[in-house]
Amino acid sequence: MKLFNLDHSPYATRVRIQIKHGQLPLAVEAPPVQLRTPEFVAQFPYGKIPILQLDDGSHLADSWVIMEYLESCFADSGLLPADALERARMQTLARCADTCLGPGAVFPMFAAVAKRDNAVTLVENMDAELQRLDHVLAGQGDVTARSLHLGDVALAPHLSYLLLLAPLFGADDALGGYDAVSAWWQWVNTDAAVAEELGVMQQAAAAFFKK
Repeated sequence: MKLFNLDHSPYATRVRIQIKHGQLPLAVEAPPVQLRTPEFVAQFPYGKIPILQLDDGSHLADSWVIMEYLESCFADSGLLPADALERARMQTLARCADTCLGPGAVFPMFAAVAKRDNAVTLVENMDAELQRLDHVLAGQGDVTARSLHLGDVALAPHLSYLLLLAPLFGADDALGGYDAVSAWWQWVNTDAAVAEELGVMQQAAAAFFKK
C-alpha cells in the first residue's frame, strides 16, 4: 500500500501521523498527477488528498475512511480505543475538527491569507469554535490519563493550522483563555509522531503561503 500525500495538507498529515505512530509499512509519496487538474480527477474522482492506493491498485479516499481502514489492517497501532465510550469521544474530536474547527475557522482564514481582510470577523469565528472545542475537551476529563487515539490525530493538524494562521489576523495568543484546549495541545505534542509530522506540515504550509 502507498499513501498519496501533500505535506501541507492537514488531512494527509493526520494519516502520516498514524503511519509514523504505528510504524506502519506504507510508502508515502506525492500524487502521480497534479492536484486540481482534469488528469487528477480522471484518475481519482474524489478529487482530494490523501488517497490510499491498495495492493490491488484500487484506491480509498477521505482521510477518516483511510485511518479507520488502516486501524483494521494494523490492529497493533494502538489508536483505536476498545471501550465504547472512549470510541464515541474519539469520534467527537474528529467531528469537531471536520465539521466545526475546519469550516468555521481554519479554512476561512486560509482563504483570506492573500488579502488579510475581514480579520475581526475571522477572529470572532475562531473564538466561537475554540470555545466550543474547549467545552468538548473539558467534558472529556484529563487527557493525560488516556492514550492517544484517532480523534486526537484528526484534530491536531487542524489546530496546528489555526495557530499558524491566527497571528496573520492579529490573534497572537489564540489559545489564551481556553484552558482545556491548551492542556490538550501541550499533551498531544508530547507524542513524537504528532510533533514531527505537524512540524513537516507547518514548514510546508509556510512555503505554500509564500507562493
